[in-house]
Amino acid sequence: MVRGCRMWCGVAGGVLALGLVGCAAKQAPTPKQRAADAATPMPTVPPSTPSPDSTPVPIATRPIGRDIKPTKGQPIGPVVTFFGAGRADGSFVEPINHDKKGRPVYRSEVGSGFMLIVEAKPGESGYEVGRRVFAHVPDDPTVRPDLEIQSNRDMGDGSREVCDRRRPKIGGIPGINPPSFKETQRVADAINDLACRFETFIESDAGCTLNKNGEYQFINADSSTQFCMIVARAYLFPVGRTLLSVRLRDVEGNPGPLKEIWIERPKVPAPPKKRSTQKPEKKS
Repeated sequence: MVRGCRMWCGVAGGVLALGLVGCAAKQAPTPKQRAADAATPMPTVPPSTPSPDSTPVPIATRPIGRDIKPTKGQPIGPVVTFFGAGRADGSFVEPINHDKKGRPVYRSEVGSGFMLIVEAKPGESGYEVGRRVFAHVPDDPTVRPDLEIQSNRDMGDGSREVCDRRRPKIGGIPGINPPSFKETQRVADAINDLACRFETFIESDAGCTLNKNGEYQFINADSSTQFCMIVARAYLFPVGRTLLSVRLRDVEGNPGPLKEIWIERPKVPAPPKKRSTQKPEKKS
């Protein structure tokens, strides 16, 4: 490479030298030639019309919702695509039956040790499902989590402490009966107390539920968001039937339609009486 460069530089130098000699050999123009050159106009090239810039390609954006407003009785927020119970390992279970309104009934023999599952997708508003499971201000009942879920009966000891889910003292959850989503502090506290015990998942293959092949997958293929909670003994369901009500808000705060299920815990049968092992005394 060095040798080739030197050869090329030598040739170039020769050409350059020849050019200089040629220029030096030319005679200087006479005054008449200068006058003739000045009288001859220099040819010009008309400027070309600049081509218009190509239309820029817009950057892809996510949908930001539709320009609609909620009306009474027609919520436009997220739609609950699944609301039910599952085993603690994430496997799906079928309800034992449905009530007259079509609400599923799930049974738990001890009232704890199983999973509550909520899945949702965007509703008519078009906005994404909100993901907050805790949003609480003690003196502002309008502040709510995006997951609005409540029980109509006390769970565990029914503690009124908000989100007391950590050791050393894990408390229960107060019930709201009849179910209500009114903007009162009592309702806001109860919703936060239950919702804060859930976890949020936004990827189907990284959720909390398993399909038939034992792989992680949302229960409903249309779901975009999943919320899961293991029911601990500290906030177990009471004996009998308990109604759970849930709705979700989108990222703009629009609530969606209501969904309800029953959790049934049967009465524990009384233990059988022990038979006496003593032999009856013989009569004399």
